Amino acid sequence: MLAIKYVNDVFSRFANSRFVLSLRESFIALLPYFACSALAILVLNAAVNFSFISSSDVLYNVIQKSSNAILLLFPVMVVLSVGYHLSKNLGQSAIVGSMLALIAFTIHSDFLTFSPQGVFVDATGASAYAILIPSLTSYLLMFAYKLLPQTFFESTLISGFLKEKLLLILPFAVAFFSVYLIVPVIESIIQAVLLNVVPMEDGSSVAEQLFKRMVMIHGFWFFGVHGDNIYSIMFNQSFLDADIFPGLKAKTFYDTFVLIGGTGCFIGLIVAALFLTNASHEKNIARIAMPFSIFNFCEIILFALPVFLNPLLLIPFIVVPCFNFVVSYFLISAGAVGYQEVSISWMTPTIINGSMVGTDLVAPILQVFLIICNACIYYPFLRLSSEKNDYQLAFNKLSSQLNVSERFAAKSEQRFIEQQRETNSSLMQLTTVLNTISQSRLALYYQPQIDIETGKVCGFEALLRLIKKDGTITGPYFLDTLIEHKQTAIIDHWVIKQAQRDLRQWKNVGFEPVISINVNPDVLTSESMINKICDLYTDFPNQVKIEIVESSYLTQQSLVTKHIEKLRSRNIETVLDDFGTGYSSLSMLANLPVKHVKLDRKFLLQCQQPAGEVLYQQVSEIFAKLGFSVVAEGIETEQELAWVKSLGIQTAQGWLYAPALPKHTIHDFALKIVK
Repeated sequence: MLAIKYVNDVFSRFANSRFVLSLRESFIALLPYFACSALAILVLNAAVNFSFISSSDVLYNVIQKSSNAILLLFPVMVVLSVGYHLSKNLGQSAIVGSMLALIAFTIHSDFLTFSPQGVFVDATGASAYAILIPSLTSYLLMFAYKLLPQTFFESTLISGFLKEKLLLILPFAVAFFSVYLIVPVIESIIQAVLLNVVPMEDGSSVAEQLFKRMVMIHGFWFFGVHGDNIYSIMFNQSFLDADIFPGLKAKTFYDTFVLIGGTGCFIGLIVAALFLTNASHEKNIARIAMPFSIFNFCEIILFALPVFLNPLLLIPFIVVPCFNFVVSYFLISAGAVGYQEVSISWMTPTIINGSMVGTDLVAPILQVFLIICNACIYYPFLRLSSEKNDYQLAFNKLSSQLNVSERFAAKSEQRFIEQQRETNSSLMQLTTVLNTISQSRLALYYQPQIDIETGKVCGFEALLRLIKKDGTITGPYFLDTLIEHKQTAIIDHWVIKQAQRDLRQWKNVGFEPVISINVNPDVLTSESMINKICDLYTDFPNQVKIEIVESSYLTQQSLVTKHIEKLRSRNIETVLDDFGTGYSSLSMLANLPVKHVKLDRKFLLQCQQPAGEVLYQQVSEIFAKLGFSVVAEGIETEQELAWVKSLGIQTAQGWLYAPALPKHTIHDFALKIVK
């Protein structure tokens, strides 16, 4: 019992493995091709046999060329489908996997033969490689991708779709050249194995050679290889034209009494499938395949049911034709079946070919008997296969494993295109901004900060302005665009340097104001910029404050803390600007060595609601208890000034006092006592 259970487990794992499911998915995808191939051959033969057309007609040539092309490209279609689906299910690019499989197949299968006379196509022997090579290349591509370093192409300017393909260049090359080493080894092993099973012409009878051939080609078919073609390439099968019985050729006997319905005697299998009770998949495939199996086309049943690589159907797949062979051979030998040699096509339907070969009704009756026996043999195995292997469930499971990554990959190029459009639009905005700045003049304007109790100026905030050629003065509307493209460094350098020049000019006339300058948050993470600030403002101790925007340094607090402390050691203070517009202010206050805070006007406007008023009041009280110096920004009315004064806030800034002023006017303004 344990042995049986173990075998069942092994069969189940094999049948539901990613490799087998991928192969089955590949052949299911080829069903339209199989049907088209069968119809083309059937139409051509029917039209000729019933004299609808002759070989001299244009339509005949068209159909024949189409039929030949379909048959010729069959192994190529298999290679593309297997390479595509197996690579996809192994987590690799399906398109790249199918391309690699096709190239390797073309080289190693002798599908294309080059000679001085030209290029020739031979699909006969190539079919033996149609599954082997794409399976090999798909796994080689996967292993190479996993084992080789993936540290290239880390640029954020490259889309995920493009990066995925670029990262496959090296694995593709490794897999491609590895095939040159592996395929010859596999060929040698297969040849060594086949030497022990070759039906050598060692005095064996025609019947013995035919029987060995039958078993061998069914073994090939089980693994998805066209058994008849491969056998014809590797072995001499001239015995097919010899008489197995006096006046009856081996091939006629084989096509009429053995392969009833094609390859695995599939008419019996179809009958068995129709009698299954709870097997909708098997029944549906049987109904679809029935009209084709009548004419001995077996691909739909073989690959869609599937019999191909289905361990549970291997036994009847081999046993049924052996049964037909033995029974038919015994009855004909005993003289129970009359026969005559006639030329029949392999597509001639069962019963019809029996009537043609037989001299009476015994031959077609024998065929009916064999079909019933075949169905009886197939039935228990087919029912077990239906119960054990829920292929739809297995496919759904495999699909669900890959669903997220597949959908993401499918949208990657679309995202890349959208990203490129956004990038192009953004670059146009940047170009416009840079052109505007280059054609205009930057300047620093200074908005006074007032001591609420005394009304005296206690500092200025340096604000960037753009003066255009026509004299129009605008605010720094362009900063968002520069920040988006990380192009603020030039502006930061200019602001820092210009503020130092202004301080120098004022110092020369005996005016030493305290100024606050706004810089991009990245400045406080740059050691070189911190050093530059310290060097520039050495001669202006306690006159400079650096304003930083809240929530900018959550990931680099230790570095920012170090730089703030260095600035403080050089008598340069740091101010937390725009408090109340972000989400991390309290966290920053707890972790950064900052003692100066500016409350944003947006925060003040919330005081129009009772909850906002309470919040503003509580925050002000917290700052007072913690010893922070607070500046209320955006004061525009007397009521707002009275409100912040009642909260004990020391300093106010806003249009109620003055807008940002040109630098040459602030000396006089600073001498005033604002009333």
